[in-house]
Amino acid sequence: MRVLTVYAHPDDESFGPASVLARWVREGADLFGVWFTRGEHGASVENPPLPATELAQIRERNLREAAALIGYRSVAVLGYADGSLDGVRNLHLQVLGFIREHLPDVVMTFGPAGITRHSDHLAVHRATFSAFVRAQATGIPVGELYYDAVPNEHAHKLGIADEPDGNPNTWIDVASTQSVKVEALRIHARHVADARERLERLERQPLPVETLFRAYPPAA
Repeated sequence: MRVLTVYAHPDDESFGPASVLARWVREGADLFGVWFTRGEHGASVENPPLPATELAQIRERNLREAAALIGYRSVAVLGYADGSLDGVRNLHLQVLGFIREHLPDVVMTFGPAGITRHSDHLAVHRATFSAFVRAQATGIPVGELYYDAVPNEHAHKLGIADEPDGNPNTWIDVASTQSVKVEALRIHARHVADARERLERLERQPLPVETLFRAYPPAA
């Protein structure tokens, strides 16, 4: 199995499906990843906050370390400005290029609400969905499309209970690899406040089952 993930910022993969990805890699999958930005406008844990250029360099290094831990075979960081993706034209062509290059059986990205409704997340969803549809239309044999998703009770708190992101239809046992997600988040948490908060929650309440939304083919 060949898997391509498409995300906006370093750490999106670890907030999301890291334990699922690690399990698939252990089962023999080839894993490839695309990140559109270096996340230079993330909330730095440093006081005073690190300059954006320095934080971008650190976050990319942390991403590459976390990706190696998860089992990615390749990491492509495209270097768009953090927070700018909503205004960039033809992002889908970038994603389509990576689909053509890697010929994935599975594509994974954000759902229509981007979990947090961050404008970069929404732009990545639109670009990836469009690229997936175009790939199929041109005969590229992409088989499945998955979105990050949270349980419905959590989705209500995020205001996405009416979205696919808040209505998972796929549950994956990750008891054997949840520690990978914890350690990947620990890498990002060195410098980013959101990752530190997510790590603390995960340490308090481990997640032996991860939830996703399978957008294609539609779940029975």
